[in-house]
Amino acid sequence: MLSDGLTEDGAAQALGWPKARVTARMKLLELPELAQQMVGDGRLALSSVEQLRAIGVVSPPLLDALVAYLADGNEWAAERLTREPGWVLDSALRQGNGKVFAAHMGRVDSHDVAALRLGKKAEAAYERAGELTRALDRYAYHIDMRFDESETDQARAAGVVIEFERSSPIIVDRSLYRELVKSAITRTVAELEAKVAAREEERKASRKSQSNGGAPADPAAEAEREHRQRMRELSDQAHGVNLDVGAGLLNGLSTVDPADITVARFFVYSLLGSDYDDSPYTQQGERIARLAVSGIRLVIGEFRADVTKTRKDGSKGALRIDYGNGREPQEPLGWLWKYVDAAKTAGELYGRALVVICAEQYATRLVVPQSQRTPAIRWSSHKDLAGKALSKLAGPHLPASLRQLEAAVKRAHEERERATERARAAARRASRKDAAAADAAAAAQEEGADADVEVEVDDMEVDETEEADDTEQ
Repeated sequence: MLSDGLTEDGAAQALGWPKARVTARMKLLELPELAQQMVGDGRLALSSVEQLRAIGVVSPPLLDALVAYLADGNEWAAERLTREPGWVLDSALRQGNGKVFAAHMGRVDSHDVAALRLGKKAEAAYERAGELTRALDRYAYHIDMRFDESETDQARAAGVVIEFERSSPIIVDRSLYRELVKSAITRTVAELEAKVAAREEERKASRKSQSNGGAPADPAAEAEREHRQRMRELSDQAHGVNLDVGAGLLNGLSTVDPADITVARFFVYSLLGSDYDDSPYTQQGERIARLAVSGIRLVIGEFRADVTKTRKDGSKGALRIDYGNGREPQEPLGWLWKYVDAAKTAGELYGRALVVICAEQYATRLVVPQSQRTPAIRWSSHKDLAGKALSKLAGPHLPASLRQLEAAVKRAHEERERATERARAAARRASRKDAAAADAAAAAQEEGADADVEVEVDDMEVDETEEADDTEQ
């Protein structure tokens, strides 16, 4: 379609696809045929096309080597290509044929210097850097030598750098990389010489002060001064060490084996929390205590006892089940930890932790007194993803009886609300009726009073008439 003159928008309308999908397919056509086949059969995710294109634009041979590596029984690495392209490239280069070059522009070490064969002058400068480093720190075990931004800019200007979001820049030109390594060695030696000279000047100033009659140096103060100086130098190194930490974690720990029991132990035991210490001051282990008391205690049969009384006639009284003292969680806690600790595999450990969590989440509190009915723990998380995932995991395994009981409880609450509303409405009608009757009675009383006044007035008029007649006679 595109070859026939259609634009991306036109092709999207003709196919009924979103424009982004058409654009992604166009980018896919820029990749080698083998990569297109791997995307087509699902061995490579469509989301990794951008990373592959970024590599191919700078170094097509490197892209070919990477695709060949992924196709040669290493599809497991393709899953990490979108998230960790730098790590996947390193793996491909380590196991490749060695004809393609690529290197991270991070720290320069002795292996780089030896592999690049920089010449006697550069190697001597590197040795000099080691001597200066040990002069500053007798316990130093490596030279902190890194590329700075100016050297990275040179590689960018030459168009031989691949840059990903979570990785140091990757250079694909061996000759330029050799020159940049030499530059980094020269610059590092100059910086180290400046630091050594500054320290020597400081020591000379201190000795001169003493020789000119100054107060003798305090050994403790001198040791403290040297310590502060050393810590300032180590602080400078710490910036680069943090970058090394980030690179190591991103490249090596971004993806872990879900079947690794060590990984499972970290996440499960940190999620369940610390041990309960029964202290009113620290409140340590409050979460695990709630999981035991409001979950395990209510759903495991060994923590309940039937204490229903028998009437005099031999019949059973109202059902009563004793769940023990909710303020003493030691027994259900012991059961909980024994159950979790018995897991042998990562999957089993995850599953047992979910059992403990879901028991507290879904156990009905109707079986205990009102004072012990605590709300379920809310597993707050980013976008409430933890709560949604928990509901999805537990849903298929919850019994129908729980749903029936919850529906019955809901209906009982609704019926109570309706009955309460009806009672309130009847009370309002009765109140209005009583008010109306009182108003009617008051009105009738007022009418009766007016009638009495009229009768009295009439009587007075009759009396006056009779008196007038008597006077005339």
